[in-house]
Amino acid sequence: MSHEFYSILGVEPSATPEEIKKAYRKKAMEHHPDRHQGDKGKEADFKKINEAYATLSDEQKKAHYDRFWTSETMWQWGFGGQGFGAEFNMGDIFETFFNGGGGFGGSASGGRRREVGEDLELELDITFEESYRGVKKEIAFTKKVICSDCKGSGAKSKDSVATCPDCGGAGKVRRRVQTLFGVMEQATSCDRCGGTGKVIRDACSGCKGKKYVSQKRTRTIDVPAGIDDEMTIKLRDEGHEGIDGSGDLFVHFRVPNEFENLTRDEHHLVCTIKFDPVEFVLGTKREIDIPILGKREIDVKPGTDPNSQLVFRHEGFPNISTKAGPRGNLIVLIALEIPKKLTRKERELYEAIAKEKKLDTYDSKGFFGKLFE
Repeated sequence: MSHEFYSILGVEPSATPEEIKKAYRKKAMEHHPDRHQGDKGKEADFKKINEAYATLSDEQKKAHYDRFWTSETMWQWGFGGQGFGAEFNMGDIFETFFNGGGGFGGSASGGRRREVGEDLELELDITFEESYRGVKKEIAFTKKVICSDCKGSGAKSKDSVATCPDCGGAGKVRRRVQTLFGVMEQATSCDRCGGTGKVIRDACSGCKGKKYVSQKRTRTIDVPAGIDDEMTIKLRDEGHEGIDGSGDLFVHFRVPNEFENLTRDEHHLVCTIKFDPVEFVLGTKREIDIPILGKREIDVKPGTDPNSQLVFRHEGFPNISTKAGPRGNLIVLIALEIPKKLTRKERELYEAIAKEKKLDTYDSKGFFGKLFE
C-alpha cells in the first residue's frame, strides 16, 4: 500500500518531522503493550507503529518509501548479479524481515525484552505575565514506579518463581521462517516469560504481579521567560519507571496570546493606546501605565498619523529558542479613538472647525449642515 505508514500514524505524506513525531508519540502511548496486557492485537499494532516511525523519521528511508512505496531496500544488498557488497550485514536482513524484535524492546538475537518506562505528558496553563517574566510552577502527576515489595520481580517470593515451560528457562525460542533465502531459524525472545526464562506462580500482593504500582508525584519546575503557547519542556527520567530505565515527562504549555491591551507577536510585545483626534492634531505627551511593564512616557508629535508606532527596544519577550541575544521590542501602536458621544460644547467646537474648513457634515439633528445654508 503506497501510504500505509502514513495511515498507521494518522498523518498526511506532507506532514513535517515534528508532526510525525507528535503523531507517533500519541499512537505509541495508546497501543503500548504495557497498557494492554496479553492483547496480541495491540502488540502487533505497536510493532507496526514503531516500524512506520522508524521509516518516516529517517530522511533517507522516508524518501525511499515515498518513491517505492516500501521500506525494504533489498536491491541495495547486491541482488541482480553483483553479489553482496562490502557493507553487507546479515543482521540487517534479520532486522528487515523479522523487525529484530525492534519496536517491542527486544533484539534480533533474542534475550530478555528491555523494559524501559513510558513517557508521560501533561498540559500546564500559565498566565501572560508568567510567560513574560518566567515563573516556578509546581506540577502534580501520577507515574508507575517499581514495586518496593518485590523490587520489580512481580513475585511474592523467590519460591514463587518457576522455570518457563515454553523456553525451558533459556528466555529464547527458535522459529523456522520461510524467506527469500530459504527456510531460516531465528532465536527470538520468549513471549510467555518476556525473555527472563522465569514465570510467576504466586504474584506479589503489592503490585498483583504487575511489577509496578502507581504513585503520585509533585515537582517544582522552572518555566523560563519567553515560553510560548504549545511549547514543550522535557524532563528527563521523570516518566514511568522501568526495570531498564525511566521514560521522560513532557510538559506542554498553554499560554494566552493577549492580556488587556497587550498582544504577543513572536518575541515582540504590542500595546495599543488610543488617542483623541485633537491629540493627533495638536500633539501630546502622556504617561501611560502599561500592564506588566508599568509607566512609560508616550510622546505624540503634532500631525502624527493614526496607527503610527513607537518602539521601546528590548522590552519584549526573550528568544527562548536561541537562549541568547536581546529581547524583542515593546511596540506601542498609536490608535485613533473617535468619540461616540459629544457634549454640547464639544459639538459646537467641532461644527465651528467644520465651518471654518468648509466641510459638509451632519449637524446635531442628523442633517447635512449645507442643506440649511
